[in-house]
Amino acid sequence: MTPGSYVQDGLAEGDETPGAVSYATFWSNCDEIINPDDSVPLADATNVLAGCLEHNDLGDDAVSQGVRDFVG
Repeated sequence: MTPGSYVQDGLAEGDETPGAVSYATFWSNCDEIINPDDSVPLADATNVLAGCLEHNDLGDDAVSQGVRDFVG
């Protein structure tokens, strides 16, 4: 999943949010795994900045509730 690799380029082709599906991202500007952080939001999706959380903390209560609310 290296930026600029054929895998990343292939995934980035076309519509980021195809079909009649609602999409959401929950992301952190302090994520030490996903870089750059601002690569997470998708066009035409609900993009939620979860605050300054490390990658493994994105399952905290607030983010989990946000996911439940979105799906609900």
